[in-house]
Amino acid sequence: QARTPPSPSTPQSAPARLAEASLCAMFAGDPANQWEWHEAHRDAAKNMYRTSYSDMSHGKEVHVKSDYPAGYGGHIPSIRHDVLHRNSAFDRNLALRRVDPSRDAHPSFEMQIGGLPTSTAFPCGAKKNPTAGVVPHSGSTTDPRPPWGLLKNTQLQGLNQRSMPQTIRRNMSAPSLVSAGAAQFSFPAQQEPQGSPTTKRLQRTVMMANDEASQVRMPTEAEVLAEQFGY
Repeated sequence: QARTPPSPSTPQSAPARLAEASLCAMFAGDPANQWEWHEAHRDAAKNMYRTSYSDMSHGKEVHVKSDYPAGYGGHIPSIRHDVLHRNSAFDRNLALRRVDPSRDAHPSFEMQIGGLPTSTAFPCGAKKNPTAGVVPHSGSTTDPRPPWGLLKNTQLQGLNQRSMPQTIRRNMSAPSLVSAGAAQFSFPAQQEPQGSPTTKRLQRTVMMANDEASQVRMPTEAEVLAEQFGY
C-alpha cells in the first residue's frame, strides 16, 4: 500500500521548525550555497586568483578594452567602471540591454573591432592586390631597387663607426690644405715675425718683462703667512 504524503497540518519536530524559520528569516539564502544565489560573490570568486601571466598564456584579456570603435568619445561602461574580466554579470546585463526592445541601447561592435566589414549589406572584404613583381629588387627581397630602396652609391664605402666619409678624405688630401699645413709646421724657429717697428718694440718690451719676472725669487708659503700676520 502506497504511503500518502503528510498534510500541511502534520506536526513537525522543534529542530525542524527552528531550521525552517531561520531559513525563512534569511533574505538571500543559505551561506553554504552562496555560490549559487550570490552573483557578485560568484564573479569575485571566479576572478580572485587570476593573474595576467596565466591569462596571457591562454590568450585572454590582460587590460581593460573598449567595447566601442576607435575614436568614440562617449560613455564606455567597461572603461568607466574598470571592468577587466568578461565573465561577470556586468557584460551579461549589457547583452540583455541590447536585446531588450524597451531599451534604446547601442548595438554590439564586436565584429567591427575584430576587423570584419560591417558597413555594407553585402561586404566583399579586402581587395586582393597582386604582390608578385610589384616591388623590383636585385633578387633578394631585402635589397629593393629605387624608388623603393635606398638611393646609395655602390662605389663609396658604407658609413659605420670604423669608416671615414669620402668627403673628409678628399678635403684632407686637397693641395691647398696640404701646403698650408706644411708651411705652418716647417721651420717655425727660422721664421721671423713680420710687423711694424711699433709692434717689434712692444714684443721686445713684453719679452724683457717676462725675463725679469722669471728671475725674481718667489716667496715661500711661510713667508707669505708671516707677512700677512705681521711677524
